[in-house]
Amino acid sequence: MLIKYNFAFTNSKLKEWFKPAPPNLLFSDVSFNKKIRYLTKALQNNRILFYPSSVVILFSILLQLINIYPKQIIKSLEDDHQEFTSINSKISNLNSSKSRFRNNLNNIQDYFYKPTYSYLFAFYLQNAIPKGVKLNSFSFNDNGFDIDASSYNVESLNELITLIIESPVVKRDTVNIENLSRDLNQSTNSKGKPNYNLKLYGNIMNIDISQREVLYIETKAFGLLKKLQRFNKLKNLLKT
Repeated sequence: MLIKYNFAFTNSKLKEWFKPAPPNLLFSDVSFNKKIRYLTKALQNNRILFYPSSVVILFSILLQLINIYPKQIIKSLEDDHQEFTSINSKISNLNSSKSRFRNNLNNIQDYFYKPTYSYLFAFYLQNAIPKGVKLNSFSFNDNGFDIDASSYNVESLNELITLIIESPVVKRDTVNIENLSRDLNQSTNSKGKPNYNLKLYGNIMNIDISQREVLYIETKAFGLLKKLQRFNKLKNLLKT
């Protein structure tokens, strides 16, 4: 059998009683000073609950306030930083390319700075062959040269030696006669094969850059001159 406990209020003027809630002064119409005193008293009575959290909150707010100025500075410098990073990356790439070019130049430097080229030696040798002299053979390398020539008379061979010594690509004090022979089966005035044979050798000069350019111009070696000038220009540009 169900029992209704609120039967006493049926058709009655009695009202059900509820325990009133404690008054909340913060949301009431009391004065501001009373609200402050209420909060102060509540904090004093519950220090363990309020103080730690209050300190944390105040410290967090203080950190945020302190960080406002640095954040503004960082934000204002962000574009400059990105530009600096981009420029620094480009400079690093340029330095890497410069180092690579410098190594390549060093690898081919000997090609331009050899004692002399066979072109220069052949040019001045051709101009050193006087009339009446036959050039039988010659060899040339960076260490020196060997020449085998023949003539109808000794005077022509002497002139050949003089012209070779005066050549700007030959070390004059290194020119030596290896052999001078005469074919006794031929007369001096014979119109057959030459009857004087000369073999001589010598060393090549180390020509500096400025003198090398002068010789290229003198011998009209404009192709070699342009290559050397481009190499020197690139080397000076890279400051190697």
